[in-house]
Amino acid sequence: MRREQIEQWIAEGYNVLEHKRPKVVPGDIWEYLNNHDGHGTDVYALSELAKCSDHELQQIELRKYAQEYGQLGEKQFLRNEAIRLKSFDKYEAFLRLFYPNSVEKEVEEAKFLAGRVRQVNKEELEQWVVANHINVLLSDLNCLDEDAILTGMVIPSEEVVSYTDGGLQDTMDCHLTPMEFFSHTEATMFWIDPKIKT
Repeated sequence: MRREQIEQWIAEGYNVLEHKRPKVVPGDIWEYLNNHDGHGTDVYALSELAKCSDHELQQIELRKYAQEYGQLGEKQFLRNEAIRLKSFDKYEAFLRLFYPNSVEKEVEEAKFLAGRVRQVNKEELEQWVVANHINVLLSDLNCLDEDAILTGMVIPSEEVVSYTDGGLQDTMDCHLTPMEFFSHTEATMFWIDPKIKT
């Protein structure tokens, strides 16, 4: 979630972000937000988010993963950030505090993945999926999170339905079909790990 994207959604007439998707709420949006407050929902007024810096927006995202999954959610979020930005200090400090026995191994793995992960546009992503016969996408964070890192998988076709059931609702380690992913995402750029899992 970045200010640039939020400002674009506001310019397009959206006023609420609900489960990472912009929407138009007619009438009093504050009443709508109050009705959702405290129910574990992921609903924000875009006008309020637009006042946040990119760093503050990242902290909102981090808190959401930490609230839902505790230390494991925070770890996954910080790992993702370290790989994408190729900056490992925060991730390493977190590991030293909570996972001291696996710091070196996990940082080394993140650095290895950082060298491989790349950003692609939608057309490149579609070509990658088709060229590699990918029938399942694995997303480290929520699949609609623009910072999620996608891994392509090729599994037996008879297992796809059971493997991807409910993937769109998962917060971490989401498994879903490429068709399902493309029909729900509004992102224009994506992060992929080009190595295909079979």
